[in-house]
Order: sequence, then structure tokens, then C-alpha cells
Amino acid sequence: MEILGLDKIRKIEDNTELEPAVTGLEMIRSDEDFINITGLDCIRHVVESDLPKMSPFAVEVIQLVNRAKELDTEYRQYGADIHRYEFNPVVPLSQVRDFERRHNIHLPQGYVDFLTQVGNGGAGPDHGIYSLEQAEREGYYDHKNTVCHYTETGLQPDYATLPYVLENKQPLVNPYLTPQKWDEWYTALHGQSPPAYDEMYKQAYNGLLQVIDSGGCSGYMLVCHGEMSGEMVLFRQGLEYPQPTGQTFEELVLSHFKGVILKYSRK
Repeated sequence: MEILGLDKIRKIEDNTELEPAVTGLEMIRSDEDFINITGLDCIRHVVESDLPKMSPFAVEVIQLVNRAKELDTEYRQYGADIHRYEFNPVVPLSQVRDFERRHNIHLPQGYVDFLTQVGNGGAGPDHGIYSLEQAEREGYYDHKNTVCHYTETGLQPDYATLPYVLENKQPLVNPYLTPQKWDEWYTALHGQSPPAYDEMYKQAYNGLLQVIDSGGCSGYMLVCHGEMSGEMVLFRQGLEYPQPTGQTFEELVLSHFKGVILKYSRK
């Protein structure tokens, strides 16, 4: 028997964590507060709250994607030929928490549910949803490193440690940002020289994580800091004014696939 997706399986001897895949179990017995596991000498119980539970969002998005794939068999929807309505394998919650610690960021629950219950990237709007690894590499390079002169090590930044939230700095993307204010910031940016230019440039993406690839160095970013935390904004190449969607990650993904189903149900 094999159990997957467990994040806190503890040893009796030293209370340290084991890997989230456990084999060789003989019996599992559920009590009110925890689950007893016997058959392995080193394991006594698993806290019940650590067991994976599918959120309503995770269940719905899987159902919608399966239906969209049935209808769009020739992958005519923009980007479908890339993600092909498939998801990558999920990641354990411990990997998501490690990502948050390394990048000084707190991911909204909907995106966490997607990564741990649906897939670590895959089917989504446009070219699809980034995996955590893509968010560290392609997403950061496209928007925070291509134009910015400052890097940790030349043009090869240390993706494992670069922060997505700048300490003690308010996000430039906030409910009060207007195209005029953005243009004023953009004009001031190009009047600077390194390192002042770099510090201003990084503020544009303070608290943002690109999670959807739209192609051409454009994509949807998840606001993870400040008053707009949890909302999605569309960024385009060339530092155009970021377009708020007024939707959370869950709302954007679900509305996209509902639209795909409606579109191809009529054909």
C-alpha cells in the first residue's frame, strides 16, 4: 500500500519528518483526532489535517479541463497546442512552503491548491500555468532580469534566493495606480542610472509572481503582497501599464475554461 501527498509523517524517536511516500503499511485506523498506522516500527500516526483534501476549486477545474479537452480535440484554442489540456504531476505542500520561504512570499490559497491538488503547472489560459520551477526561471528572467541592469551574478541570478517581496517597500501595483501615475513612474525610471534605475525597476514587480504565460514575454501575474493580494494583473513586454483583471487566480482560470467550453460547444 502507498500513501502520497502526506507532509508531516513523524518518527517516534526524534519527531523528524519522513518523505511523503510511505510503503509497506499493514493497517490504517482512523480515530477522531488522528490516523493510526501500523506495520512500520518507526511510524505511529499522521495528523489528520495533513491528509490531502480536494478543494471545490480543484475539483471544478479538473472537470472543466476534461470537458474542454473533449470539445477542443484539435487544440484550436490559443495555447492549447502547448499545454494540450494536461497537468503536470502535483507537488507536496512542503515544496510550496519551501518556495515561499526562499522567495519571501505568501502564495494565495487558490494557487497553492492548484499546485498540490491539480498540477504543478499545465493547462490554463493562453500558453498555460507555470510550474514553480518555471516561475523561478522564465517568469523572473522575462520580467525582472531582461531589462534590469542589476543581477546577483551577471545574467545568471540565483533564482533560489531572489525575493519576490521587497522588505519595507509598498507595491507599485495597488488599487490607486492609474495609467497616468504609471507613466509618471516610467518617465522617472528612464531618468535614472544604475543602481537607482535597478531599484526602481524592481519595485514594479514587488510582490508579483508570474503564474500564466501569454507568450511574447507577457503574462498574468499573481499579486502576493499589499492591498490587491490575491488578484491577477496582466503584464506585457516593454513595461506597459499593468492591466488589473479584477479576478482571483481561481476566478480567472475557471472563467477561462468555461469560456472554452461554451465556445466549442457551439461549433
